[in-house]
Amino acid sequence: MIASLSSGVLRARGLFIIGGSMAEKEYKSYRQQLNILRSRGMVIGKGSQGSRVMRILECENYYNVINGYKEPFLASKATVTADEIYKTGTTFDEVYALYNFDRELRNIYLKFLLKIENTFKAVIAHEFSAKYGHDNYLKTDNFNITGERNISSAIKLIGDIQQEIARQMSKHHQAVTHYMTEHGYIPLWVLVNVLTFGKIENFYKNMKPADKTVVAKQFSLQPDELAKFMHMLALARNKCAHDERFFDIKFKERIHTKSIKNFNVLGIVRAKDGSYTYGTNDAYAIAIMFALLLSRTDLNEFVSSMRNTFNKLQKQLHTIPAADIMTIMGFDVNWMNITELK
Repeated sequence: MIASLSSGVLRARGLFIIGGSMAEKEYKSYRQQLNILRSRGMVIGKGSQGSRVMRILECENYYNVINGYKEPFLASKATVTADEIYKTGTTFDEVYALYNFDRELRNIYLKFLLKIENTFKAVIAHEFSAKYGHDNYLKTDNFNITGERNISSAIKLIGDIQQEIARQMSKHHQAVTHYMTEHGYIPLWVLVNVLTFGKIENFYKNMKPADKTVVAKQFSLQPDELAKFMHMLALARNKCAHDERFFDIKFKERIHTKSIKNFNVLGIVRAKDGSYTYGTNDAYAIAIMFALLLSRTDLNEFVSSMRNTFNKLQKQLHTIPAADIMTIMGFDVNWMNITELK
């Protein structure tokens, strides 16, 4: 049970609700929250069903479930003078189903994002060490230092790596401590295992152009496109790992479709200006990257998991079709054609 706190803080069997009308910014008990949802058109049964919904809100948090996933079910949004209204027939179970779908989605994506992250680390460590040796990553000369800005960036990268080594030593990380104690250095192929996806992305960005080209060739990509892939994949990985809403993810950057062989097999619709309407900066864009970076076995597993998850959601939704959610994600009826990109 949430402990009672002072006014303006979470209280027992209730919490602050952010968003919507001013009334939602005040403390509401779980029973009051249910009544508010009913007044806005959401179908929540009385008795045991209402009690079950209250238990869910108590465990999951109203803000996470309702404010996070209500959007596709709204007939009208809140205004200064009126509350939001749900589409006729919308049930709490449907909103909760979308909430759980997104949780399953994060788990699926994270599994394969971690595999790709590991591959990036292995390839970069191998290629960099093959050229510069075992004590390679603390020397600015081994990075792109043409220009003052690049020099500063390389120095900062090396400083960040040294800080991470110190942090891992303080935690008595077994491999890091062993190599530092026994050999006085940590080989890059060992060190990469404790570096974050973001650190690996930054490491690649600071490599010399010729070295980045060697790494990019391992993935059949141009260096700039691989850098973009790594940035978008790192952002997606962080959203999944931190339990943030994922299904409607949108990136500022877009993947360069002309560099992807057979991209037209996806049948993605183009806008009037010739740009693709989806599949370049959304959850489907990440799936397309999976098609290019994963093994065929892993890609088939991803497609199978997604198909099962979409089918499950379709059975749980009645007010809107699962296709509406898929559209928000960038997926359409031809989405499984990503297997033809291999």
